[in-house]
Amino acid sequence: MERDDRIRVVFADGEELLFPPVAGASVLVSADRAGHTLASNCRAGTCRTCRASDANGDEVLLCSTPAAAGVSFDLPYRRADMVAPSSRKARLNGFARVSRSVWEVRYRLQFPLPFLPGQYVEASFPGIERPRRFSMANAPSQKEQVLHVRDLPGGAMSAYLNGRAMPDDLFSVRGPFGTFYLRATGKPKLFVSGGTGLAPIVAMLSTIDADRSPPLAAVAGFAHQDDAYGLERLRELAAALPLELVFAVDGAGGGGWPGIVANPVAALRAVRSVPLAGGTEAYLCGPPAMVAAARADLLSRGLAAGDILNEEFAHDA
Repeated sequence: MERDDRIRVVFADGEELLFPPVAGASVLVSADRAGHTLASNCRAGTCRTCRASDANGDEVLLCSTPAAAGVSFDLPYRRADMVAPSSRKARLNGFARVSRSVWEVRYRLQFPLPFLPGQYVEASFPGIERPRRFSMANAPSQKEQVLHVRDLPGGAMSAYLNGRAMPDDLFSVRGPFGTFYLRATGKPKLFVSGGTGLAPIVAMLSTIDADRSPPLAAVAGFAHQDDAYGLERLRELAAALPLELVFAVDGAGGGGWPGIVANPVAALRAVRSVPLAGGTEAYLCGPPAMVAAARADLLSRGLAAGDILNEEFAHDA
């Protein structure tokens, strides 16, 4: 049998795609030249949207992996779930501080922007040089879009929200991006968030059909009690879904904290309704160190690597 010198990618549902390598280019560029859309965003090796597994099972980034004859990669998403990003004009409906360190931004779009719960957009606001990446915190069916923005002292977004932002401000969004989205499986589901990593988790939970839902558990972690937000929305979801809630903070003060004092990974010990073992699907979103620690913990408990989906984020100033 002759060797196939094309690049081979296999999607999560088993669909295969073959295309020729472009000399001196990356796998991602080779796919582009062949007319195929693969998940990507920054194309500079920082956002990790284009991650895949090579033939050895090692994680690689297709934007920086050189194209070569006969190589093969596994992708963690279905081809049918990928929609080419597009741009929309948007206007602010309102914005408010919902905790010591988090703003909630609400806006409307010129035209609907289809996305899967958990995906993110790049938003370009007035007077801010570079686009910022934010996961939507609303269900795709909701007309009003919602973002959670961390308030970083001295940061461009903080300066805008604290001083210049006005209702009806015009800005733009481009997306959707990312392979971190809710999978339509019947597996028990565990959600672990840190800080504003809660946004895509809320979007995911908001789309689950209560009548068909498997057991669910969500660990929402925050640095301090004063940083916590979104608890009432989570309680609303828990009232409609078979959802166990675990609230966790590294630091609490003043009493009245309705959860435990621990980081999100340590708080996994409090989960009772979802087995932390093989067969459970986990969704992790938060700072890179938290995501890495949670992933390692769940792998040690027997969860399959392919059942641990994660989004890492770094806050832009």
